[in-house]
Amino acid sequence: MVMRVKRTVTIAMSNYEEIVGACAFTYDGRIGYATDNLNLASDIVTILSAWNGKINSYKIKNISFITAMTTENGLVAINPDGAVALMVGTGKGIWFVAAMAPMDKDKMGILMECVTSAKNLERSISVYDIPDGSGGHWQA
Repeated sequence: MVMRVKRTVTIAMSNYEEIVGACAFTYDGRIGYATDNLNLASDIVTILSAWNGKINSYKIKNISFITAMTTENGLVAINPDGAVALMVGTGKGIWFVAAMAPMDKDKMGILMECVTSAKNLERSISVYDIPDGSGGHWQA
């Protein structure tokens, strides 16, 4: 199953070559696949808290971010120094796909790619097929 998650993320990265790191994770903290530079296991609770409006300024992978936009299916966070942006998308809130890219790249296009990838994962892979123990658990 992990290979199918990796394939989904790899396709998203090939569609947007500007993506410098990506991670697919589940609502309960399981990492399906992450590039070497963007394993978000220790940051999932922070990301979901920002998405739900509980925090507006935070650090992901020791980089400062502020939330620029949230929707039902997406989050865009930007680095105040203008270096990078983090886009996270979901379909139904089961799978999430995150991507990091330079600030001046197509954030909305990358976000939509993340949403599409998450929806593809939700349709094809059960979260229970992914080993547990890789991240913190989110509680609403």
